[in-house]
Amino acid sequence: MIVKKVLKLSAFVLALIMLAQAASAPAAAFESMSMTREEWDTYYGSLRDENTLPTLCTGADETQLNITWHTDRETAQAKVQVAKNALMNNAVTFTGEIKDAENENQVVCRVVVTGIEENSTYYYRLFTGEGYGETYKYESKGFKNHKALVVGDIQIGGQQDNSEEQSRVGYNWLCVLDEALSKNPDISYLVSPGDNTSTGRMANEWQTLLMPPQLRSLPIALAIGNHDKKGFAYNYYTFMPNEYYGKYFEGLDRDFWFCYGDVLYLFFDATSGSAYDHFGMAREAVESNPDAKWRVAVMHQALYGAGFSPYDPETMILLNGVFQPIFDMFDVDLVLTGHSHAQGRSHFIRGGAVVGLAESGGTFNNPRGAVYINSNAVCNQAKPAPLAPWLAYSFKESDVTAYSTLEFTEGSLTVKTMRGDNSELLDSITINKTKDFNDSYKFSVKRLLYYIVEMLGLLYMKIDAVVVRIRGGHF
Repeated sequence: MIVKKVLKLSAFVLALIMLAQAASAPAAAFESMSMTREEWDTYYGSLRDENTLPTLCTGADETQLNITWHTDRETAQAKVQVAKNALMNNAVTFTGEIKDAENENQVVCRVVVTGIEENSTYYYRLFTGEGYGETYKYESKGFKNHKALVVGDIQIGGQQDNSEEQSRVGYNWLCVLDEALSKNPDISYLVSPGDNTSTGRMANEWQTLLMPPQLRSLPIALAIGNHDKKGFAYNYYTFMPNEYYGKYFEGLDRDFWFCYGDVLYLFFDATSGSAYDHFGMAREAVESNPDAKWRVAVMHQALYGAGFSPYDPETMILLNGVFQPIFDMFDVDLVLTGHSHAQGRSHFIRGGAVVGLAESGGTFNNPRGAVYINSNAVCNQAKPAPLAPWLAYSFKESDVTAYSTLEFTEGSLTVKTMRGDNSELLDSITINKTKDFNDSYKFSVKRLLYYIVEMLGLLYMKIDAVVVRIRGGHF
């Protein structure tokens, strides 16, 4: 009898332990969604002529999600239902705004979902005009301790409306995502340093960009690149948080920012020379998030990348003049860039110079300066430029996509770069940080000098507007 009571008590205690572990366990991993090329071509063919896939974007902070989609103008309602079960019982309805689309038959719906909790599973569905459509699953991960994925220059499409090229790059995009997420199931969101599509104009390029099923469960944050700036499609297929339109930005120009856990992201539209507005966005973001422990800047053009673009006069003079002082004055820890299609990472940079070595595999405590990570491309990779004194690492392969992860834990950031086909570790660096930010954006000599940069930036914008009109877009 005593033995039975002991066994029952033991079973009860074990059950409580298992329940407690299940309650505290992180959300399940991303499901594998790999396809053969033939399967992808069939999948691509079934969706290529539509443009109604939703874009799941990062919210203003980790408790929010931004969702946007195209739908029929006559029956549109900007509504999203969210529940914690697949049957959508006790669903909460979130409503948003309706904006004009790029065509007369559709509108764009934008909805902010709030109240997201960490390590939780959610199901959501969009109002499609005839009721609520397909149910998607979203699994939040950790908040303070979390991991981000970085892939740049996805650049879906060709210079023309080329479905074969879009399918090829789309399949590469699917494979990189599946490899990265299957090997890193704790990814919380994806960051792209820009050039998300090729022409900046085609709806079917955005449809292909959004085709990988993983993107229904993975929030994305997309910077604006020069290819995105060739048209206005970015305006209709994204819904980024805290969009900052500034005083002098024109057309598609805008910056944005968001906070996730202890990390503040500053996304700059590097195709605009408005130093005044870029500084204004950084100041707004920093002063709105005084408790952030990390500051990560994201822009398209590579100031200290592994390719040849850092040697371009426009990058060396204009972009360095506009952005390097901002990164210094706001004491940015990490800068994510693309554009050169060559994977690489810099030493610690401040004031336009190397101020500390950052060899691969090293751990660095309270370093001075920022590290620049330059992503290669999903479309066409390039070889790194030789003899770049700022480079700590560069990926020599010119036909393999790579991806990077940013892993934030208490007081620590680990950056890893892996091959996109087999996740072989190529480069890593860990930064430990215990010091507060050394801000100098309010009162400093550099701030006084930056007023001159702001005025020159406005002059450049006037000249650039004429050049863009002459050559028919950004290049």
